[in-house]
Amino acid sequence: GGYRVSLDGNEQYEDVDGVLELWHRMRAEPALARLCGNVSFIEQPIKRQNALSQNVSGLSAQKSVIIDESDDSLDAFLEARQLGYTGVSSKTCKGIYKSLVNRARCLKWNREEAHDESVDPTRPRYQMSAEDLTIQAGLALQQDLALVSLMGIHHVERNGHHYVNGMAGLPQAEQDAFLAAHPDLDHR
Repeated sequence: GGYRVSLDGNEQYEDVDGVLELWHRMRAEPALARLCGNVSFIEQPIKRQNALSQNVSGLSAQKSVIIDESDDSLDAFLEARQLGYTGVSSKTCKGIYKSLVNRARCLKWNREEAHDESVDPTRPRYQMSAEDLTIQAGLALQQDLALVSLMGIHHVERNGHHYVNGMAGLPQAEQDAFLAAHPDLDHR
């Protein structure tokens, strides 16, 4: 069936040249053709100390490139856009207002480019990913999902379970209430 994937570089590369080399090698491999065709974006492949000092337009012309770890201020996405980045991640730990502002930026910039015949109208250029990073199960997760839903994002990278033991730190009554209310999301 159809699927979409992202490639998360997690700051493994010193510069854009290394990422371009990887992408070209992947594209040249026939066995990876379907995978490459289904990549939605490449996430923060360049180390944060270098990411906002290099132009990634050559790479983003082939596949959308978003900032994540480099998104450390309200203006980081504006700066990244000037360097060719075409997206940003939403994380409630970085601030819900920041996520909302960046979502509005994506929508505005996509509307501005809508009249450009070189832009594919079915694939908006500017986009957001969503991640929970260290969100714990329970109320924080519900708030994070509400934010993502409000912004119309249909995919979320869930990492919180790597950092916390589910709801183990919550009172048993609260755990039971969440399990009863959201059996499709939570389980014992």
